[in-house]
Amino acid sequence: MKKIIVIGAGAAGVFAAIRCAEANPKTKVTILESGNKVLRKVKISGGGRCNVTHHQFMSAEFVKNYPRGSRELQSPFTQFQAEDTVKWFADRGVKMKAEEDGRMFPVTDSSQTIINCFLNEVKKLNIQIITGKKVTSVKKEGNQFSIWTEQKDQFKAEGLMLATGSMPEGYKLAKQLGHSITPLAPSLFTFKINSRLLKDLAGISFPEVELTLKTSKKTFQQVGPLLITHWGLSGPAVLKLSAWAAREMKEDNYQSTLEINWLNKKRAPLLEELFKNKNSKSKLTNLYPQELAGRFWEQFLKVNQLDADTPWNQLPHKQYNQLADALYKTSLEVEGKSRFKEEFVECGGVHLKEIDFKTMESKLTPGLFFAGELLDIDGITGGFNFQNAWTGGWIAGTSLAHLP
Repeated sequence: MKKIIVIGAGAAGVFAAIRCAEANPKTKVTILESGNKVLRKVKISGGGRCNVTHHQFMSAEFVKNYPRGSRELQSPFTQFQAEDTVKWFADRGVKMKAEEDGRMFPVTDSSQTIINCFLNEVKKLNIQIITGKKVTSVKKEGNQFSIWTEQKDQFKAEGLMLATGSMPEGYKLAKQLGHSITPLAPSLFTFKINSRLLKDLAGISFPEVELTLKTSKKTFQQVGPLLITHWGLSGPAVLKLSAWAAREMKEDNYQSTLEINWLNKKRAPLLEELFKNKNSKSKLTNLYPQELAGRFWEQFLKVNQLDADTPWNQLPHKQYNQLADALYKTSLEVEGKSRFKEEFVECGGVHLKEIDFKTMESKLTPGLFFAGELLDIDGITGGFNFQNAWTGGWIAGTSLAHLP
């Protein structure tokens, strides 16, 4: 009976272990987890609802949501993609629902449903999970891997999988087995911005804005919903920007310029809309674009030194243009980053050129497999990072089950 060790009891590791044991019942699969709990990110994902995947079943479109790894994931998604994930859970009694933005959750709206599903499979397949075992070193000796823990335990296995997410020990173990690590940087974070315009407006959201982020090296654009927070700005548009610009923002110490088109409209249509208002006897404070909240509009007028009680038809032409300019392009200075809840994602990891994406096996060390965030792959928010874990885990598990 072949022994398989999976290091890391997160999404990718547990899914790979289940797939391996299911595909070949003659394997003995053991998961070593440094913490005291398994599937921690699954538990807290999506505010405790678990954003399992995204309702985009065209792989060619799906891969466009990965700032790093999109090209490499094309082949894996032909083997196991979002539609397969939904079916996998449905076959085990867990139904999914798609929300308007494409995110998919269990119909129970509880991440515990996903965890229970996994643990039931683990029990049924006799997979052993040992928690509180931090692996400190690994070595390939002949056709076997030797694994040592902080507690001086030693394990041996013919197949080894590293699925440690963004935990530092995972990068260390990968290096011990000959792999290189690309530059690391946080991804999926919110922006710290100290501006009079945002003061005391936490909780106000915008359905669709256009953001332009200017770093010292590149300019990034994103369209989507925006949210004002106590510390600055968040929401899908900001999170997506942070993913695409992760490395550039780190290089700039998270200081950059953010330009906001509050209405996501071109200047000409914007002026036409304001021009209708210009003929009105209503006060500026009472007549404004419907996409904007009243409290924000009042503050917007104040910051731009416009008298809220001025009737639209008495607004001087110069101030009218000033108002249009500000709505079309407000410049704010980003002064830092804030972690987005607990859904922290790391950009960077094991170099993708060192992995065979048909099997998820190392090109440098036979019998060694990878999946999940330990690789230099990360997606934007919306279920894409979990799908990377399911896909990589399924392929790695299948490969481990059929080790020669």
